[in-house]
Amino acid sequence: MSQATIPNQGIRALLDLDWLQSNIRCQHRCPAHMDVPGYIRLISQGKYVESYKLMRETNPFPAVCGYICPHPCESKCKRGDFDRPVAIDALKRFVTDYIYKNKIKIPPPKVNRRMEKVAIIGAGPAGLTAANDLAGMGYKVTVFEKESQVGGMMMWAIPSYRLPREQIMFDVSHIQARGVEIKINTTIGSPGKTISDLHKEGYKAIFMAVGAQKGKRLEIPGEEGTEGVMDCLEFLKNVNAGDMKSPGKKVAVIGGGNSAIDAARTAQRLSPEVYIVYRRTREEMPALSWEIEEAEHEGVKFHYLAAPVKILTENGKVKALECIKMKMGKPDSSGRRRPEPVPNSEFVIETDCIITAISQESDLKFLGDHHGLEVTKWGTIAVDENLVTNKKGIFAGGDVTLGPSTVIECIAQGHTAAKSIDRYLRGEEIKETKKKVWVTLLDNEFNLREGNYDAEPRQKMQMLPVDDRQGTFNLVELGLAEAQAEKEALRCLKCDLTINVETNECVLCGRCSMVCPVGALRQVEVDDESKGYRPYVGKDGIVIKYTDMCIRCGNCKDCPVNVISLKRVLWKPNEEINKTLEEREE
Repeated sequence: MSQATIPNQGIRALLDLDWLQSNIRCQHRCPAHMDVPGYIRLISQGKYVESYKLMRETNPFPAVCGYICPHPCESKCKRGDFDRPVAIDALKRFVTDYIYKNKIKIPPPKVNRRMEKVAIIGAGPAGLTAANDLAGMGYKVTVFEKESQVGGMMMWAIPSYRLPREQIMFDVSHIQARGVEIKINTTIGSPGKTISDLHKEGYKAIFMAVGAQKGKRLEIPGEEGTEGVMDCLEFLKNVNAGDMKSPGKKVAVIGGGNSAIDAARTAQRLSPEVYIVYRRTREEMPALSWEIEEAEHEGVKFHYLAAPVKILTENGKVKALECIKMKMGKPDSSGRRRPEPVPNSEFVIETDCIITAISQESDLKFLGDHHGLEVTKWGTIAVDENLVTNKKGIFAGGDVTLGPSTVIECIAQGHTAAKSIDRYLRGEEIKETKKKVWVTLLDNEFNLREGNYDAEPRQKMQMLPVDDRQGTFNLVELGLAEAQAEKEALRCLKCDLTINVETNECVLCGRCSMVCPVGALRQVEVDDESKGYRPYVGKDGIVIKYTDMCIRCGNCKDCPVNVISLKRVLWKPNEEINKTLEEREE
């Protein structure tokens, strides 16, 4: 598999994941391990096409993720230790928008075709990521999707004001360009093809990525068969399919996760009054904090510390929701404080529509009664760390094994599945993920920092005014302008650069340790076990470097004997790429 960003030369090193976790924290935290510093550096250089290509090496859905990823990478951004983190996700979106708007074609890589066929059930992010990777390895891949459109929950559950549908199809088009065949309106299981049928048709491996497409019930009186009670996935799917009628005059959404917020913000665009009923406090809500804020801005009202106990009906329709007040007790297994009912505190919320959004689960009925797959107590398919099921040749991943999760987590699952299927088809042992990874150290010159790099504020994305959102599904987050993207990219502290000191040539003048603002370089005596810093030491002194503290400011670069340099750490967790590197060196 050809990779444009693989260097032809460089020092190879085998490093622990712990080192990567400390030094390139954003990339380590990303479930797909995207080369965050790498693609941001290319953005700062105006190399948007190259940045996009680098993104696609580890993420076949960069456009989708640019719009809706919860960006866990930003929670580990070193810039956030003393300032606000770099807007990593907004920069990703800027690049993918640039490629899309300018209609830039990225040709698929040429691969050597293999004879084996792989079947994938489900065209969501996990299934399509596995399809993308396997096609890149040369396999003939067919994706079976029961719905009329591809994308899974990206297409049906995420509102269009957050994620334009053309961005989903833009990413999917690049997957199809690799030769992946997608069959929509094709059900696997009764009354369609069975798993056995797929084996008979010559598919040597099957990856089940059917998601968690069924909403959990409240299990309270009045829920069953009442008009006006609906699941959030059913509601969101209908709206995304074009049904824009108001669900009710007063809508109550039950839950505190991202699906509840999506349902409430969607209902707010169609209905005069929308409430969220949540049994914990705002601080315990699992939904993304910025999504909660936007819901508040748009007029969604919140009933915190309230749990539904009964749905009141009239002539078979919802009339009201009876709730009970809650108080926070001791933490439960999730680490959040457990809500406890307050005796005799029942109250009633008038409503003509109740949307339940407490969680989702997988629907495995399509497999039949004698499928033989091991299922967990949570109703997910049981797999090991390599996504191998208890049945030979069958793998499973994404929400059907994780439970409700994020797009980027499902992408990571797709990568794992593809690697496992490749090893299986090659007759190799499917081993547990290695704890060490190969990296390449490249010489890198110090770049002059902008004089105010440490004071440059995080760029704010332009938002659609709240008054323009009611009754429309126009995009709310409008993206960064090019000038903003350039400024934001320069805020990156370049954590993939590691400081290098040629100790044998060092004259121990002490300049580097004196000018370092964060103590990343320290001069000590070799025989001093305390390793206490001294500005001047004897001939047996050394300079200790602390790369995890370094902010790449460049103050130390003016070494009088030129023994301080930077090396770029090019981390490639993809084993297929590592194999290519190893082959080149042999």
